[in-house]
Amino acid sequence: METFQEVLDFIQPEQVGRFWFRGNSIRPQMRIFGGQVLAQCLMAANQTIAEEMNAHSMHAYFLRAGDPNAPIEFEVDPIRNGRSFATRRVVARQHDQAIFNTSISYQVTEDGVGHSIDMPNVEIPEFNNQPEIDKNGKLRFPLLDRFAVERMRGAADRATGGKVVQNNWYRGKGVLRDDHRVHQAALALISDFSLLGTALGAHEVVDWERDFILASLDHAIWFHAPINLNDTVLYHCDSPWSGNARGFNRGQFWSPDGVLLASTTQEGLMRKKTH
Repeated sequence: METFQEVLDFIQPEQVGRFWFRGNSIRPQMRIFGGQVLAQCLMAANQTIAEEMNAHSMHAYFLRAGDPNAPIEFEVDPIRNGRSFATRRVVARQHDQAIFNTSISYQVTEDGVGHSIDMPNVEIPEFNNQPEIDKNGKLRFPLLDRFAVERMRGAADRATGGKVVQNNWYRGKGVLRDDHRVHQAALALISDFSLLGTALGAHEVVDWERDFILASLDHAIWFHAPINLNDTVLYHCDSPWSGNARGFNRGQFWSPDGVLLASTTQEGLMRKKTH
């Protein structure tokens, strides 16, 4: 698929019951990319919520590796419908087993006091439309191309105390529809890039894919401001800790003009292979 909008249209879950949906996966994949299921669960829940409600947070767990060759069933539980807040729980299933679970909180737009930290001082790069190639000439991150997402890397920075920081600029290929829910789902998908790799950057390992089992374990997103993914966004990530075969990561999405769009956290599995 050539554009990010085509990808989102393809993975959009189809409603087959009042609170039951079915979706498909981008292929080929070894296992379903976590960002895809994050976006699909948000898309499914959005179809059961009033238009005036906007998602402000998601809290999710990756339970099992997903099979990209099988459809995904999404069960939406309308836990609460309030005047200013509403909640949806979504369970994604394949082969009669849950592979993913998330709770999504919605809120109407309200007036209130506000503040924000400053955007990191990171130069906006020129996108060169070139894929990332490793030293052996192989494509390093084929999922970026399959999901029609472009990335320009900033420098990874080892800070004091062992914390590692990385900055990446993202944008989708083509133009997304003028629909805030589309742009939120797009950001949810992109949010699973970069995070686990931040914790990996704190350690000197020759070949992570060969020597370690890597997987996202849980994931949270807080949406702060309207999102426009027809422009580039900065994903500023840091990892303050890893241990017990897990790495903890945090992220911030920034617009080019310095608006904090969303915050993320994630723990990832970093388990050494024993054989």
